[in-house]
Amino acid sequence: PSPTRCWSTAMSPERPRLLLVDDDPGITSGLSPVLERDGFAVTVAEDGLAALAAVAAGGIDIVVLDVMMPGLDGRETLRRLRRDGHTVPVVLLTSVGEAAERARALDEGADDYLNKPFDPQELVARARAVLRRVAAGAAPLVTSQTLVTDGLRLDRTGRRVWRGDAEVPLTPKAFQLLEYLM
Repeated sequence: PSPTRCWSTAMSPERPRLLLVDDDPGITSGLSPVLERDGFAVTVAEDGLAALAAVAAGGIDIVVLDVMMPGLDGRETLRRLRRDGHTVPVVLLTSVGEAAERARALDEGADDYLNKPFDPQELVARARAVLRRVAAGAAPLVTSQTLVTDGLRLDRTGRRVWRGDAEVPLTPKAFQLLEYLM
């Protein structure tokens, strides 16, 4: 196997530092300039092991992580990041678009999920949205025990939902779907 490699563009303190992890040089070489033009300082890692090393070294604000990679795939890389206590936001990229797969990835610690092929501007917008949430002091979604939106409050620990002051009884499947949508 080839050695893991990681490289980065010139970084400045004002620019969010994004780690782009993909084993396909066509993806990284095409996406890096777009991300840089849109204000990110980009570091590229070619596989999951290089990604783990880059996050452990510090200085990464957000990770964009391909799921389908040889060796240490994106899902296992994400599991290891979370197991090791890293709370850096992670956006997963994959060509598998099944809802159950997306839900599982979010449950394992992903902050967002984008199916391939995707518009690079949508990735930029999603990364910015995740960073805004983090900058506002919100915990990453995977660690938030309570989700709130449009008058709904979902308690993940107690598996309960309220609309305003009224509790809304939900089946386990309905709760899981609402949690995913929120």
